[in-house]
Amino acid sequence: MSSKSSFKVLTLCSWYPNDNNPTLGNFVQKHADTISNYNATVALAIFPSLKDRKIRMVETKRNSLNEIVVYYPKRQGGLKLLRLFLNFRAHRKAFKIGYKRTLELIGKPDVVHLNIVYPLGIWALWLKMRHRIPYVVTENSSGFHVDSEHAYPKPILQLCKVVLKNASVLMPVSKNLKSNLEKLSGEKRFEIVCNVVDENLFRAPAKVGDKPRRLIHISTGVDSIKNLSGMVRVINDLSTEYTDLHLDLISDGEITYAKELHLSLGGNESIDFHSTKTTEEIARMIESSDALLMFSNYENFPCVIAESMMCGKPVISSNVNGIPEHVHGSNGVLVNPRDEKALAMSISGFIEGKLVFDQEVIRSYALEHFSYASVGKRFTEIYKSIV
Repeated sequence: MSSKSSFKVLTLCSWYPNDNNPTLGNFVQKHADTISNYNATVALAIFPSLKDRKIRMVETKRNSLNEIVVYYPKRQGGLKLLRLFLNFRAHRKAFKIGYKRTLELIGKPDVVHLNIVYPLGIWALWLKMRHRIPYVVTENSSGFHVDSEHAYPKPILQLCKVVLKNASVLMPVSKNLKSNLEKLSGEKRFEIVCNVVDENLFRAPAKVGDKPRRLIHISTGVDSIKNLSGMVRVINDLSTEYTDLHLDLISDGEITYAKELHLSLGGNESIDFHSTKTTEEIARMIESSDALLMFSNYENFPCVIAESMMCGKPVISSNVNGIPEHVHGSNGVLVNPRDEKALAMSISGFIEGKLVFDQEVIRSYALEHFSYASVGKRFTEIYKSIV
């Protein structure tokens, strides 16, 4: 950590942990933590609220990071156009309250770091036009995978296009996401900067188990993206041959469908389903596992892969989008998406010792690419190049 702040940075966070969703954008919060290790930083997020009748600002301090979350009352009834206008006006007022407090905490920002273009990108653009503050963008959203069913609607993509074109630097978390952003942004400066992991919290255990049997999966559980159904079928099939095989499946989403599928296949003890966990709990559970299991239909580069590597754990995953940019022969194995037979063979090879990985090699790779130290310095150098 630097003892001297380099820049005054406002991180505008479209996704951030909040009262409505305590785990939303936790990887964005980690980026903000990283930035604050080297710069005077405020993380500002804005969310609608159904329970508040007036604007409410919540201010906290996380080590060196100032956090501001502003909630505004959301209107639901009435004419659609009037409702949209009144909600936008409340949203704008919430932003101005949060920005005023930012000025009190750190003064006028040298740079705005926009995390996730939609919906707060309009305020990064406004600060540039009104106050001549340059902004950079970190993007994780799968909404830019235009060929997927989860792509943003065209009106939102057009709005994002304006925001992207006016940014000084675009920093997608993967090369694959970069190729999608280029279709909107045109000739812009790109820097690939990955999701970040606290290297002091996610540690490699001193002793590695001699019988690799325990797998872990962590995600939102949206089946069309994460393919939990395929994963559950594979684990249930393998558990008849490997009776001590076990999967800890952790999700903060609605995964009743996965539990019901497991029960319909026999409901043995091969899978434990867990609800939301704290970051500390996630770190300890990864440490006690043998490998991370992912079987997504498409992805950018999920933070949990970086977290697992920081613990020295290999990754068994589908070969989609940004994942093969970091998962390779020295730290994991890749299979084609939806290929349940290939996934089963890879898990079997890992259990039987045919696929062997070096914990120290995996940890070293993670330190170089995902640590607070490496990413924090990288961000600061990018700020220096534009301010």
